[in-house]
Amino acid sequence: MKLRSENLSQTELAKIKHLCGLDWELISADTEYYTHGCHPYSAKFIPQIPNRLISTFSEKNDLILDNFVGSGTTLVESKVLGRNAIGIDINPLACLISKVKTTVIKKPAIAEIIQFLISQGSERANDKNRSVLEKLHPNIPRWYHENVISELVAIKTKIDAVRTTEVKDILLVAFSSLLRTVSNAKSGFGNLMINKNAPPKSRIFEKFSLAVRNMLHSLADFGAVATKSQVTIFEHDSRKIDFIEDEAIDFICTHPPYMAAVPYAEYQRLSLWWLGYKQYDLEQSLMGGRRSRSDTPQRFFRDMEMSLIEMKRVLRKKKYCCIIIGNPVYDGKTWKLNEFIKQNAVHIGFTHLKEISRGKHHSTMGKMKEEFILILRND
Repeated sequence: MKLRSENLSQTELAKIKHLCGLDWELISADTEYYTHGCHPYSAKFIPQIPNRLISTFSEKNDLILDNFVGSGTTLVESKVLGRNAIGIDINPLACLISKVKTTVIKKPAIAEIIQFLISQGSERANDKNRSVLEKLHPNIPRWYHENVISELVAIKTKIDAVRTTEVKDILLVAFSSLLRTVSNAKSGFGNLMINKNAPPKSRIFEKFSLAVRNMLHSLADFGAVATKSQVTIFEHDSRKIDFIEDEAIDFICTHPPYMAAVPYAEYQRLSLWWLGYKQYDLEQSLMGGRRSRSDTPQRFFRDMEMSLIEMKRVLRKKKYCCIIIGNPVYDGKTWKLNEFIKQNAVHIGFTHLKEISRGKHHSTMGKMKEEFILILRND
């Protein structure tokens, strides 16, 4: 697509042309540096994308918004680049992961975590931690071998007893990160499907300890480069963000959900169950949720338009909004979300300046062979 250059200064033109000249395939790029690899998260974008966009369209101490924060990729890059940031997501697990990934951990917290691991021991479910077992979803025994449940319950019971919020959150995210790999779920599927011939799993305590230690290393790497900028995360609905004032945001960089093509709540079901979140409630409230309903696309388009209206309201005039989106296959049809978002953004008052595509030569997006970076300006 040709660059729309009306009312753009030479500096702005140069910025966009520079972005257009970059290699966006990033085939051999490390995408799990700092804390980006701490927890699996379905359909997240690679950190090089927000890093480049934030660096181009904002200045140090600016306020960045990601209103579909997911696993916090934009927030991590904002913190490293010296930008303040607000992250919003309706998914409580996403908010917890993002909070931990943007934590600058201090020595007392590290010492408490190390002591937690040392005192962990090889416990099993007993009367002391039976209350955790009783609160779990009744289907949990279908998803795990008995010995795995016993060890997971013992770990979760000890985590629940931790009083330091920062430490507890880090331990919970490490715990959550292994819940699927030690389950009986078939690998390679977004939806949870039981493998009736799942091999036995063992050494769960050791795997948890390794996950915690890897997270500590990642947090140390992040802390070494993190600035003093502020990151704030809200568990909230992006369709109505009235707690943000008009024209308070300097730049928006976000990666909306893929309509109903990615089963976010289903993929995260085990973590939601174990951490006490309600999968059904999340499925009801997600944009593109309730995927079996025939009106799913229409509801998604309506909700996305509501989010775009809020994005325009909070973004300062002449400032930029970058939306990264792919075109998913749902109900046997490819849905051109890039075209829908462009049209709606222009309709509510954004100027669409440029679309950059990636994934033509190398795809990491499954059925979505291509994704698009939409560059908008609030005129």
